[in-house]
Amino acid sequence: MRKITLELLRQGPSHNQLLSPLTAYIALCENHSAVTLHVPFEHNQMLHRLRALSYQLGPEVREFQLSDTAAVLGKLLGEIPGLTADLNRRSADATSEEPVTHLRLILSASELALLPFELATAPGGCPGEGHPLALQTQQPLCITRETRRVPEEFVRWPSKPRILFAYASPPGFEEVPAGAHLLALREALAPWLPLSDDLDDDERLEIVEDRLSVLPDATVASLERACAANDYTHVHILAHGVDLPGGYDQRFGVALISHTEPNGYEVVSGARLASILRTPCRDKAGKFVRPAVVTLASCNGGNGGGVTGVGASVGHALHEAGIPLVIASQYPLSFGGSVMLVQDLYQGLLWGEDPRKLLVGLRRRLHAWFKDQHDWASIVAYASLPPNFDDQLANACIQQAMGSINTALRVSDRVMVAFSDRESNTSERHHALDEDKRQEMLRHVQTKVAYAKERLEAANEAYPAHRARILAQLASTEKREAHMLYQSLKFATHTTKKGSNEVLDKLEHARTWYWQAYLLNRSHPWELVQYVSLTLFLRSLGRLPLSDWAESKVRPLWITADAQSQNDAENGSIYDRAWAHGNIAELSLIEPWLKDVPLPPDRASTDKAIHACRSLVELAGASSFHVFSTRRQILRYLEWFGPMIGGKWPGLQGIAEQMLSALPAGEEPEWNY
Repeated sequence: MRKITLELLRQGPSHNQLLSPLTAYIALCENHSAVTLHVPFEHNQMLHRLRALSYQLGPEVREFQLSDTAAVLGKLLGEIPGLTADLNRRSADATSEEPVTHLRLILSASELALLPFELATAPGGCPGEGHPLALQTQQPLCITRETRRVPEEFVRWPSKPRILFAYASPPGFEEVPAGAHLLALREALAPWLPLSDDLDDDERLEIVEDRLSVLPDATVASLERACAANDYTHVHILAHGVDLPGGYDQRFGVALISHTEPNGYEVVSGARLASILRTPCRDKAGKFVRPAVVTLASCNGGNGGGVTGVGASVGHALHEAGIPLVIASQYPLSFGGSVMLVQDLYQGLLWGEDPRKLLVGLRRRLHAWFKDQHDWASIVAYASLPPNFDDQLANACIQQAMGSINTALRVSDRVMVAFSDRESNTSERHHALDEDKRQEMLRHVQTKVAYAKERLEAANEAYPAHRARILAQLASTEKREAHMLYQSLKFATHTTKKGSNEVLDKLEHARTWYWQAYLLNRSHPWELVQYVSLTLFLRSLGRLPLSDWAESKVRPLWITADAQSQNDAENGSIYDRAWAHGNIAELSLIEPWLKDVPLPPDRASTDKAIHACRSLVELAGASSFHVFSTRRQILRYLEWFGPMIGGKWPGLQGIAEQMLSALPAGEEPEWNY
């Protein structure tokens, strides 16, 4: 994504300064010459404008101030020639029809947090001249704010989100739409929740609470305890924005429940809320919690208010405390607008989408849906993103897609009783499900898997540098989905040739993707091992002609994979050595069936396979994903490939049984794909 950095500076400390036409600011835009700017109004004049924009002075005044403030800020930005030039310069490597440009506003002077730059009209000579800069479509623009205090190189974008939802409706205030926000968060998390109709309420609640914690009637103490005890990646706060008491200037805080104050609530400043959200970890001295994303759905959560104290804006203070992405509201959000904020942001963020593109889309939807409010201009984002953010997004996108696929297929494993008798720990209620219910759940699983695969395929286009990794995961997903379909056919009253062909079609697709992944990155032989395995299996079933895939063609591939694996087993890291022994075990298993007329495995192949399994357990540990994954693969030969090809692979059951005895069974552990 193309970035434009605009920094506004002045002399003196960042706080204790009021807006004034006499104050000179220096505007630095990329490598262009510095420009001196003057804000064209006094501090109290800006506060009056903010009162109108906060729906406090009637609709006619609001409409006038909305258009006038937008024009004034647009004119102010138009006085920066470097910004106009860069906004008109399109990226040379833009691949989409509407490539989003990221405008970074670095505002260390805290009084500038008052100015609603998101509202500005595009100045003369800029794309979309005369239209709102953040809404124009000629050069889609994401405007974010940041300060110099956040060390962007230390940002780690979460690949396994865990959300805290805290809300408060103190006495005397309107009820906040907590139910609608909770439902939106729950729907956003649905792809990663292994829920099905066979679970009771307690089991379902336990699964949801593993990813989403809810803190009703939030107090300072309860919020601090929740943050200290759990390493949340996302925190969503739904509360009322209230004027902070004291001082000669208007500042805002968040109203939380209080059991000691006579009025039943206390107003928490931005600096204090930052201390709560970045509290020390429990039982980890010296380490502080740090959510990657904080969203504030409050009346004045992003409003700068006054500047007589550091952190006058809640969002500004949270960002200065080191939270990489803070999204808040400058003005009161409508009920529907606040719910749309949660829906659009969290559904995208949890899939690993770029938050900057999400903000562009959110503003347009708010503008389209809510004609009587300016919710689109209320959204303010403080963001400090690392230089390798695109790579981190790619990783999050892959992890989340594979996590969703795993979740869906785990439900299938449980409901369809896809585990073997030796592995089965399913209860009677799973076995009691009738065929119609199983097929309904299967269709639901297929829908979830198909959507996650679409996400992976989109990532394959968006992140070319990660294409080998994504293709390998697509191949693995296609193979696991084929296994699920095969198992479902075992329970069906009527099986059809079409169903069996669909299983083989998916395996052919998986084989193709494995080969493409290996060609893109030949440093890891696992993809080649899977390609050889599926080639032998499909050849045995007649889907690949023996004349084209005789031993003379397949064995060189096997030798290449074996040589690479042997080298990794001897010279790689512990991680690489463990996976290498898993490869060697599988290659030893399939070696006897390389021949055009397969023979039973000899003692040397059997000993080599068992030794590799034992080495794998010794290196990675019995409860590791390495062991779990290898055991799952050997089970496929025993319970899937073997029954489908009949006796065409003699001795399969015996060697597979011996290998399984060396690989301890266990639950699937967490794994980064």
